Amino acid sequence: MKITVKFAAALSRYTQSSKIAVCDLGEKNDMASLIEALDAKFPGIKKVLCDESFEIADSINIYVNGDNIRYVEGFRTPLKENDQVNIIPAAAAG
Repeated sequence: MKITVKFAAALSRYTQSSKIAVCDLGEKNDMASLIEALDAKFPGIKKVLCDESFEIADSINIYVNGDNIRYVEGFRTPLKENDQVNIIPAAAAG
């Protein structure tokens, strides 16, 4: 199963300047598997996207087909072929 991931430009230092990655998850079909695939492709990105408890880092928002996974099933969010995933830093105001 192939999933396309788009990264915000602010994450380019973690993605070797790639703005888009296509990951083949094989038979796996959840966000956790995608994070592992991304970390294999871009070593260290998992530490940027997740905290020590393997929860979404407060500084990151991840969307699957426009839905923030924080409000779906987090890293247990199911994925299907050709889903669009966007990863962007959370905006802060103050």
